[in-house]
Amino acid sequence: MLWMLAQTTCMVAMMAAARHLSIGGMPTHEVAFFRGFFGLLVMLPWLVATLRHNPHILHPPDWKLVWFRNTMSVVGILFWFMALGGIPISDVVAVQFTHPLFVVIGAALILRERVGLWRWSAVAVGAVGALIIIRPGYLPADPLVYAVLFSAMMNGGVQLITKHISGRVSGAVMVFYMNLLIMPVTLPFAWRDWVWPSPGELPWVLAVGLFGTLAHVFLARAMRTADASLVGPVDFIRLPIASLFGWILFSEFSDLSTWIGALIIVAAAIVIARREARLAAHKYSHST
Repeated sequence: MLWMLAQTTCMVAMMAAARHLSIGGMPTHEVAFFRGFFGLLVMLPWLVATLRHNPHILHPPDWKLVWFRNTMSVVGILFWFMALGGIPISDVVAVQFTHPLFVVIGAALILRERVGLWRWSAVAVGAVGALIIIRPGYLPADPLVYAVLFSAMMNGGVQLITKHISGRVSGAVMVFYMNLLIMPVTLPFAWRDWVWPSPGELPWVLAVGLFGTLAHVFLARAMRTADASLVGPVDFIRLPIASLFGWILFSEFSDLSTWIGALIIVAAAIVIARREARLAAHKYSHST
């Protein structure tokens, strides 16, 4: 669950960097291209060491699932960055809170994990908190909200596939091929409206690649360590982190309903985490 918390923090940092670049006028596809380009640069030391000492891991046994996962991830990233160009970070995160629901449902139906009442309850309570934030029917829906919803579906699928293959394919390999796939997919679209980053934007461009890469590595480690339906709700903590980033970097303030929903979400995640920890300790004590 700590790996998942690290993943959440890095993902919000990448979102903040992408929003900064989008507000500055950089096209969505170009931001996504730099996500892959600088992600590969960050991974160059790992790639050199792997080619020298352990090159066979670059040919994973589940290569079809690896590429299917990465295709879903790239599509989700494109829609995600599109939304970040026009919606505050906290709003994007609030709508994307639907994805743990997809993870738990998929974990039960596809991965055949045993999803108990407490995990279902945590997701249900978290979803109620998200609905308080979104307030469907009360606030006019921005068309970009649907881009976030589609991205959330893709992200849920990515987490499920990651859980399925994490025991046989390293997280670094998954992220390497994802970064490699982003570049040829986004470059033809980005080239039409290419905007060279200014010297002041270079740290932000690098941050998109660095934090995006670290987030996926941490996600793979979390999925390898625990059930997808357990670590998925930890992602609810992304909202207060995103609100903090939005306040510091963009002077974006969330309203009272957003924070009420956030408190409900965080409370649900904490309750289920503490219960699962106690159950794990109880099982360990009996096994020893």
